[in-house]
Amino acid sequence: MEKLLIFLMVLASTFILWAKDIEIFLMDRGYRSVQYGLEHAVHDATLQVDIEEASAGRILFMESQAETALMDTLQRNIPVDSLLRPNSNLLEAPLRIKEVIYMDSDYIDPATTSPITFPTIWSYTLDDGTVFKRPIFGPSIVLIVDVNVKGSEAYKPFVVIQEYKI
Repeated sequence: MEKLLIFLMVLASTFILWAKDIEIFLMDRGYRSVQYGLEHAVHDATLQVDIEEASAGRILFMESQAETALMDTLQRNIPVDSLLRPNSNLLEAPLRIKEVIYMDSDYIDPATTSPITFPTIWSYTLDDGTVFKRPIFGPSIVLIVDVNVKGSEAYKPFVVIQEYKI
């Protein structure tokens, strides 16, 4: 009887660990899918530049077209609807776009109130107080999004940057 009880405990523990492993796998898959979708969305947004200015050596993003491209790509790759609510079982709640920053040739640094020069060190303080710093080598679009993936307990911030290196 004692051996049977030990066997049942080992069997139950195995099933619990197996279920937890599947949960972690699905959560990791969700994070990877979101990262993939966000990177492609920001990439598509950075393609929306003023061609005449680009031929003169200046990168100026056409913000309305960039935002349209960003949203279209998000909807296709994550997938979410036009209000950023999930259409699949990867997300627990809607995406929350915190900020989209267009650092182009006309960008004014909010800290110094002067035009930005590249390369520069860009920093951003997340809601939890974490300071995100990264060198930026050219005109860029920065997307800051909070995501709640299935299996996670809360929203997690994503900072995605696509840049033209000059």
